[in-house]
Amino acid sequence: MEKIKLAAQVREKTGKGVARKLRQSGLVPAVLYGKDKDPQTLIVDPQEVRAYLAGNVIFDLEIEGLGKETAMIKEVQRDVISGDIKHIDFLHISMDEKVTVTVPIALVGDAAGVQEGGVIQQLLWELEVECLPLEIPETIEIDISNLGIGESLSVSEVSALGGTDILTSGEEVIVTIVQPTATVEETDAEEEVTEPEVIGEETEE
Repeated sequence: MEKIKLAAQVREKTGKGVARKLRQSGLVPAVLYGKDKDPQTLIVDPQEVRAYLAGNVIFDLEIEGLGKETAMIKEVQRDVISGDIKHIDFLHISMDEKVTVTVPIALVGDAAGVQEGGVIQQLLWELEVECLPLEIPETIEIDISNLGIGESLSVSEVSALGGTDILTSGEEVIVTIVQPTATVEETDAEEEVTEPEVIGEETEE
C-alpha cells in the first residue's frame, strides 16, 4: 500500500474560537494520537485529505518543525449540513505492528440461487481485520457462486488472506439468497356501478 505525504503544522492554541478561525481560513484542526505519546495538536489542509477519506490510507505526516510521523485516519468530524470537514483525528502507527481496521466486502460470482429466481440479501458490508499496515487489503472478495435459494454464507466460512486475521464474529451472516416476496395480483373483476338517483326525478317502472 502506497504512503501519502501530507503536510501538517503544529497548532499552538486550542479552543472553539481558534478552530472556527482555522476553518474560515480554509484549514482544519487535527490531533495525532499514538501509543506512549502525548496527543499532538495539528493543522492540515482538508483539500489534501479529502480524496483519501475512503479506505485505509497510510499517511506520512510531515509536521513542520517535528519531522515525519506515520499515521492513519482514526475519525473525521463533518458539518451535519454542508458535509465539510471540521476536525480530523490521526492515529500514529508502526509499520511493523499490526493494526485493526475495517475492510469492505466485495461479493463476486453469479449465485446459483439468483438464476433460480432468488434475491441476494447482503447483511454485512465490511469485516474487522487485524494485519500489518502494508498488508491491509482494499476489499475482501467473497465468492457466492454456489449459494442456492435459502442458503447463506457466514464469516466463519471466509478464508483469511495471508497475514490477515478476521476479528468479526464467525457467527455473523454476510449474505443469503432469499425467495422473492410474492406479489398480490389485482383481480380483473369489475364492480357494478350504479348511477346515483337524482332527487326529484321519477324512476322508470
